[in-house]
Amino acid sequence: MKRKFPTIGDYHRRAPEIRVEAAEWSAVRCSVLIEGSGDIHFARVDRNALVMTLDGTSAHLTRMDGIDDESPSQPGQICIIPRGVDLHLAWTNRDILQKTLMVEFDDSLFATYAPEVLSEAFSEGHLIAQPFAARPTLAPLLRLLSHEVNTDLRRGRLFGDTLIRLIALEVSAASWSIPSHAPPPRHGPDPRVNRALDYVEANFAEDVSLIDIAAAAGLSPTHLTGVFRRETGMTPYSYVINRRLRHAVQLLRSSDMPIAQVALDAGFADQQHLTRMIRARLRKTPKEVRQE
Repeated sequence: MKRKFPTIGDYHRRAPEIRVEAAEWSAVRCSVLIEGSGDIHFARVDRNALVMTLDGTSAHLTRMDGIDDESPSQPGQICIIPRGVDLHLAWTNRDILQKTLMVEFDDSLFATYAPEVLSEAFSEGHLIAQPFAARPTLAPLLRLLSHEVNTDLRRGRLFGDTLIRLIALEVSAASWSIPSHAPPPRHGPDPRVNRALDYVEANFAEDVSLIDIAAAAGLSPTHLTGVFRRETGMTPYSYVINRRLRHAVQLLRSSDMPIAQVALDAGFADQQHLTRMIRARLRKTPKEVRQE
């Protein structure tokens, strides 16, 4: 018989005992919370947040905008909480106290730390709500950032800035929804951008770099990013990812090729990488795309 997960009312109706250690950067607040078992409701959270379990719980309910996820949160798992959702958390700890990392950030995070990802399409997107799950590319960065809260472990503001930039790049790639209704950019009047588009079209499934694309266009990487965004509405990075996704979707819908092979043929590192990108950009799984 399936175990009945405790309801909100089954928890002690009290705010958890919390001790908070925090550090702040531009657009970012990083907090380590030492908490008892609890039940907390936030009506429309006002900042985006990444929450990582450091110690774990024996039972956990995460409710975002009325959608429930009922499972214990394991050490290293991360929950992604977009600004504006109605959030309800209820949990019991394995021990008396648990330790949790919370990284809150404003939308200005990307303009401050990773301006190259900004584009018209990106600005129309949003952070995607995702329950606690293993996120192996993000967790090590968050764990290192948690050390910057501790005066005995911190390496300084420059190190923290570097970590936050890497976190911003990872979030923009794997957890940010970008509208997929826009048609692929057409070749425009700037021949330098046309050369860049031709190079991407011929090599998108390879491990191309910004330097490679810029060289094909005859521009520096910095100059290319500005010109490319002006002509196409996207950064070179976003364009390459979208081109890979279009190819992957075409293969999923037109062939029986294994998903792992689709990922490799489209230029993704592996099946997990493709799955993360499809979920982030299309809010579907590869299997759901294949069945359309």
